[in-house]
Amino acid sequence: MSEQPVGWTVMLPGARNEVRFDRVDPDRDCTLIHDWMNRRHVSPWWELDRPYQEVYEYLTSLTHLHPWLVSTDGMAFGYVETYRVVEDPLAESYPARDDDQGWHVLVGPRSVLGTGIPRLMGRAVLAYLLNRAGRAVCEPDARNDRMLAFCRRLGHRDLGRVDLPEKRAALMACTRAEFDARWPGDREAVSVCLPSQEAHT
Repeated sequence: MSEQPVGWTVMLPGARNEVRFDRVDPDRDCTLIHDWMNRRHVSPWWELDRPYQEVYEYLTSLTHLHPWLVSTDGMAFGYVETYRVVEDPLAESYPARDDDQGWHVLVGPRSVLGTGIPRLMGRAVLAYLLNRAGRAVCEPDARNDRMLAFCRRLGHRDLGRVDLPEKRAALMACTRAEFDARWPGDREAVSVCLPSQEAHT
């Protein structure tokens, strides 16, 4: 896979808000991400409700996971990690395809939940991943009903349950064809926002 872009902004079809993705800079962003990781609606699922230094070390130790800070109208509200599944331990838990792309997500400010903005973030992430591959997967905690519903609304299907070291997960997947049928125009909108070498359509 080519190098990840530093940042990009997209206005998706039918949206009223642009969504901005910037690569996380731990020195700049750790204070905010540390705060989010310690919020009650986030900590049970991420289990990173730890002192600042531990969250900083987590962010600086990421290798195959690519961290993004997501914002709209100048307000940061989301944290996303994207990755190639074959480079992740998840690949040992199901018949992973060579080009499967994975993602993790959280919404920091509770006030943003239910506004529709997190769904724009999810659509943009999936469009980005599915411009690179035929399928995107995620593995939320099987008890996280809010996240399961979020993924299903975006177009993910349940593939079953898998036991990972830190949780029992719901393995979910969305193909390029399924995504395009639900969100026509999203992949094209994201493609034109990226440098030409990133716009794998």
